[in-house]
Amino acid sequence: MMLIKRLFCYVLITVLASWTLLFLWWNFSGSPTPHSEWTCEGEGRNQMCEFSNFCVSRYHGPFIVSENEPPSINLINTGQGEDMWFKPKRLARHTGARFINETIFVYGFYSPFHFSHYLYNGLMPLYSTMMEKGATASSWTFRGATYWNKHTKLDMDIPSGSDIVPDDEDVLTEKQLSPPYKPICFAKAVVGTGDRCSLWYCDRQIPAAHYESFKSHIFSQPYTDAQCPSVTYKSDGSTRIGILNRGKSRHITNIPELIDKLKALDVSIKTIDFDSGCDLKNTAHLVKDLDVLIAPFGNALGAGLFMKNNSVVISIASRWYNEDWFKWPMTAIGRRIYNFECNDAACQEYDRKLLEKLLADHDAVLNEGEMQQLLTQQNPVDVLSKYIPGKEWEIIEQYHKDVSRRINVDAFIPFLNDILKVDARNISYVELCHSQHCCDNDCAGPLERNVFGTHSAWLSK
Repeated sequence: MMLIKRLFCYVLITVLASWTLLFLWWNFSGSPTPHSEWTCEGEGRNQMCEFSNFCVSRYHGPFIVSENEPPSINLINTGQGEDMWFKPKRLARHTGARFINETIFVYGFYSPFHFSHYLYNGLMPLYSTMMEKGATASSWTFRGATYWNKHTKLDMDIPSGSDIVPDDEDVLTEKQLSPPYKPICFAKAVVGTGDRCSLWYCDRQIPAAHYESFKSHIFSQPYTDAQCPSVTYKSDGSTRIGILNRGKSRHITNIPELIDKLKALDVSIKTIDFDSGCDLKNTAHLVKDLDVLIAPFGNALGAGLFMKNNSVVISIASRWYNEDWFKWPMTAIGRRIYNFECNDAACQEYDRKLLEKLLADHDAVLNEGEMQQLLTQQNPVDVLSKYIPGKEWEIIEQYHKDVSRRINVDAFIPFLNDILKVDARNISYVELCHSQHCCDNDCAGPLERNVFGTHSAWLSK
């Protein structure tokens, strides 16, 4: 028995020594890895840097060879509280790397599983940066940070080659790959996107031309029809209307009533569904011919990017909750966007299960009278104060945001007709905005930043 143990230890030591020697030979044989240099523009959270000889390996992660410490660079394009700072590892020396004469773009995602955050806080900032810095179809990308990850299969539908992702659970398509065991070094790296997006919290802008370029690129790619259901209710009409409903939160309960009323107008009508496995390209093709997209406030409105120029996006708000998030990117892209609000009791639905779930997340148990107050009142702060002091509005606003809703159809039809009276076919988007026909009254901030101001998406190249 002792002999067997000794033999086993000998074999184990021999194997480990062989692997160690192989690792050292694999990584440190060959020519020395060139030193890196870098230049940066901007400062703070909007800083971007360009490196020469930027390297990646499974053992070291992203690294450079230098005597100087590299800067830390924010990779996330959202509010300041979500910044994530990236810095490549510094090595004093290194040998044996494989050299690739290409540029690699180092980027970050906020929440890639969420369609609109993926698009407007992640993919479009990266695409815009690549456009600005002269990327080609053979450029590489490297995901340096993910703020909120669910390991979602992503179509990196941008003109680039391989996408290196440090987490093996994110290798879900042919384009994504894990960092290689043998180090590879790139001639150039562009690190960061400079905190760019079309929202109020970003320092840099995405030009309207970059959105148009991205849309054209998506439509130039081959695609196959996927599980993106649509149902046509009326095929003839000079204006094409698409209605998207949500199956769970923010569900519109009287869509059939809306369709019946719309049939009397000179419009074609179809309902569309993004919840059944649509990828980016199929989503784009589903909305490309629409003149009007009607949907409850939320993710689906982001598909407005792929609609025709000067087409209309209408967000159906719930009673007591309205938000302007999508007005920011749409005014940079060139889509007319409006909120339809109804604060009458006739538009209110009551979702007890939703409210119970929100309360359970805070371990709050209310009596029946208190539940009724939360379900029916606009500002029931006092009801929650003794259960979750300081967090009352987290429950109230989330409930009002996600609750089901009705459309006041009799008020909606003249609202829609007023929008459609404007012939926007041969007018520039900026002209439409100057004549107050691109957005509604709750749009001063988006228009000032993205259309009229010095930071305008329509002035940027």
